[in-house]
Amino acid sequence: MTVNLHLINDAAHTALFNMAADLYLLDKCVNSGHVYVRLYTWRPSAISLGYMQKAADTLKLDVMHRKAIEWVRRPTGGRAVFHTEDLTYSCIFPKSVTHMGESIAASYAIISNGLQTGLRNAGIKTASHDSVIDARQARREIKLPCFLAPNRDEIMVSGKKLIGSAQKRMAHAVLQHGSIPLTDAFQSLPNYMKISSKEREVHKQLLQRKTISISQVNPHLTEAELRKHLADGFAHTLPFPVISRNFAPQEIQAIRTTVTRPEFAQKWHPQN
Repeated sequence: MTVNLHLINDAAHTALFNMAADLYLLDKCVNSGHVYVRLYTWRPSAISLGYMQKAADTLKLDVMHRKAIEWVRRPTGGRAVFHTEDLTYSCIFPKSVTHMGESIAASYAIISNGLQTGLRNAGIKTASHDSVIDARQARREIKLPCFLAPNRDEIMVSGKKLIGSAQKRMAHAVLQHGSIPLTDAFQSLPNYMKISSKEREVHKQLLQRKTISISQVNPHLTEAELRKHLADGFAHTLPFPVISRNFAPQEIQAIRTTVTRPEFAQKWHPQN
């Protein structure tokens, strides 16, 4: 069977819809045997938590409610990510497609290649290497936000982290998704975290020093242009026939139906 690369240029959705859509494609890829790359944004702004995090212990929910900021739990691990003025990608594929990598590191490298190719075509010079946070004392005293936590094959610009990614390998399929900040708005994440004033100040300083956004690198690059370059990057680096599309109406309906199910909300947006 021919493996196709489905490039889905998606719109802005709620936090629960976005997680439901990634999980929908996770199920779909096992049955179809295809690879899916989805580009999307969040409306309203939202904070996504790692799978093991608890909102009540992590977030200032009252402040978020006043600011109309949603939250959702991701199927991937890691820590909180603020999705505001960012572009999120997800890359989803069945394990049977061995070209996509048979280990966490191999898949990270392949996906990173697609992202870097797209960014390079957009005029952004990147490097892929393990991120290093030099504030060792801070690491001992605080838990770093997801965008600062060291990881493999991070995409860096001028020594600063541009893309934060997380991967989940399941029995038959793999999901990797990540946030690409368009502006520095994501650096306000510490304002919504249940942390001490000292930790909040350290987080803010580290985010300013150690991360970077698209607007800081290329202020003239639009979101639409970035989407096109990233899609082209995956199309040129992955050896599969490309199908560029949006979600079909029946797919949108299936995802919306999933979101309305109480058991779905309880798992990905639990109230306790």
